Amino acid sequence: MASSLSTISFALVAPIHFLSSQYQYPSHEATTFHPLPASAHQDADGKCIFGKKSYWDSMYQGCAVDNRPSDLYSWYCGWDELAPFWSMLVPDRNSARVLIAGIGNDPAPIHMYDAGWSCNMIAFDYSDSGVKRARTLFGDGRMNVTCITANARDLPLADGSIDATLDKGTLDAIYITGMDLFNESIKELGRVTAKEGMVVSISNVIYAEDLIDAFDSPLWECIHDGTLAFAPDGEATIDLGAELYSWKRTHVTWHP
Repeated sequence: MASSLSTISFALVAPIHFLSSQYQYPSHEATTFHPLPASAHQDADGKCIFGKKSYWDSMYQGCAVDNRPSDLYSWYCGWDELAPFWSMLVPDRNSARVLIAGIGNDPAPIHMYDAGWSCNMIAFDYSDSGVKRARTLFGDGRMNVTCITANARDLPLADGSIDATLDKGTLDAIYITGMDLFNESIKELGRVTAKEGMVVSISNVIYAEDLIDAFDSPLWECIHDGTLAFAPDGEATIDLGAELYSWKRTHVTWHP
């Protein structure tokens, strides 16, 4: 695994309570909060702690330097806030192959699975400890989910094998480590996403023009550009605690 950061979940939002060993999650996980600037979380060398794999390993192990909870932590928003937009963008619950970028200890993907997107889900994270935590949260009863340690720039997936990807702060974390890693990660999404597949990103760190420019290629059609948008029943993106971006994969063939 490359030493540089690739796939980690990053956002600073309200923690949610860990209810029981059976993981009975609250239906409304957290109030939405915007993240603090990365500059407020630097180590002694002036490096952002969110750009270090050691930070995420320690956080998921319950010993983060900033005391972030390891059990459950909702990044930006919970499933209740996300569901209207995800359902609109990824209506096929029966056969969609779903990729969760930066799984960690966020329970939203578990709620997504239980809401019907359970045909084939792959959840990955840069941190081994985050992947172990996710496996515990999913439990043994959810048979169609695979949790793996992986690099966002080199996913162990076949070309065009994913129908929908959820990014909830992961691209934010990659972005703060440098534009090269960021652009390489988005290029990899272009490779693994099937034609007419979706990438749904909840972001509040990346400059809008940088994120939009990164997907500005013949491979992508922009659906949401971070501006205020509404779901069919009137839910607003302001409830997400960050901005909504989404893209549909075109029929242009991917090339290395």
